[in-house]
Amino acid sequence: MKHIMTNLGKIIFTCIMAGTMLHAKLNVFVDTDKVTIGETVRLGITAEGEKVVPPDIASICGEEITATSTSTSVQGINGVFTKKQTFEYSFVPTKSCTIEPIAVLVDGVKEMTQPIDITVSPVKVTKNSRFILQLESNKKRVYVGEPFTLTVIFKQKHGANAVDSKFTLPPMKNFWIKEESEGRKFEEDGYTVQRLSYVLAPQKSGYHTIKPARIEIAARSQRQDTWGQWFATLKWRTYFSNELEMEVLPLPDNLSIVGTFTIDAEVDTTEVNASDAVNVTVTIKGSGNFEDIQGFKPKITGVGVFEEEPTTKAYIEHGEYKGVWSQNIALVPTHDVTIAPFTLRYFDLEHNRSKTIQTRPITIHVKNSAPKNTPEPLKIQRASVPQTQEVQDHDAPATASGGSFTWGLGLGVFLGVLLGLLPWRIWLRRRKRAAVPMHYKNERDMLGILLNHLDDPDAAAMASKLEAKLYEGRSVSIDPKELKALYKKYM
Repeated sequence: MKHIMTNLGKIIFTCIMAGTMLHAKLNVFVDTDKVTIGETVRLGITAEGEKVVPPDIASICGEEITATSTSTSVQGINGVFTKKQTFEYSFVPTKSCTIEPIAVLVDGVKEMTQPIDITVSPVKVTKNSRFILQLESNKKRVYVGEPFTLTVIFKQKHGANAVDSKFTLPPMKNFWIKEESEGRKFEEDGYTVQRLSYVLAPQKSGYHTIKPARIEIAARSQRQDTWGQWFATLKWRTYFSNELEMEVLPLPDNLSIVGTFTIDAEVDTTEVNASDAVNVTVTIKGSGNFEDIQGFKPKITGVGVFEEEPTTKAYIEHGEYKGVWSQNIALVPTHDVTIAPFTLRYFDLEHNRSKTIQTRPITIHVKNSAPKNTPEPLKIQRASVPQTQEVQDHDAPATASGGSFTWGLGLGVFLGVLLGLLPWRIWLRRRKRAAVPMHYKNERDMLGILLNHLDDPDAAAMASKLEAKLYEGRSVSIDPKELKALYKKYM
């Protein structure tokens, strides 16, 4: 009986359109203006004219168009022929709405359809419903960036003739999808139940709505053709879930990390030879928005630092988003050094307050470290004078002693000026350089020398090349002449 009524409705729909086309150039109709959510509405537009431009329709009532069709017919009355075109559009409204006027260009004239009101009633879900789609959240009130779990539950009653299905997750406006769990399927109270969990994180504060999810179900049905014969066919129907309201709070104190964490730092050794690498691993564990934690970039004077990009291994455990954040950092010290604590500041959900955690400081001892160039204090030594000379100076007349002192002082000033003008310093510097051997043991020793002179741009650039070659395994071109020049400069 239901199929007969459906076919009858289609016939009436077609007849109404055909009858009305005789009196107007443009007409618009729907097969029904009252539906239950999930049911399809067919919109028809007929245009009469020699040249009709199809209407440009992207959506109807804010919903995507699921099917379209176009047909053309020519009718002749008393030798007068009329061309008619029909455009049909199918869509599934999710709420009551008004189909706004649609523009159609007929023989160069812009014609407008009349608005049509559509009433959509909610589906009454009962314990005997064949298909049930639900959305659940483990939290209703969260902070910006705080992960929460959205669970999609689909129930299919035993014996329901479902052949195929197409699930569509609602658009997650204002939310990030961080993780998706593997689906779980089980039997419960006469239903086959499927659960799928997603970890979301809100992007901004305020009240946000997660729109209903939808699933299209293809079920077997019987249909009667024009000759009254029954045949099997598939009928698609769309089922919608509930929607969820979320309250998102802003983080205080300009924080961007939220959750519950612990932090730790470990080294592979606390004692190395000069210019050998020390590997540091920083680990953060707990629950929160790990992906927003920035990597550490420590700066230690006289120490080469090479940091890797942090990695995160996240998972869902008992409906909660957890994970492990880690970062590897390589240090190349040339002298004893203490690694300062690594610090993480975040909003602690467990205590509902800002919190700072940090690692312990780590001391690294460097064997055979390069000596620090500490300048010795200036020492002034006077030449010893024989005792006999002191007696003679003491017995000499005062006038003679004063004259000798004045003459000697003038001679000393003259000699000092003369020596200052002579190029003796250049000669001493050249002789000192000539005494220094123009070679070094290896590039690692040279790196240790350059790390003590990173304030020199040339030394810093060469140290970077050596570090890349020795500790990163990169193919780096190093000019031996430039390396020799730097060795001469600092040795």
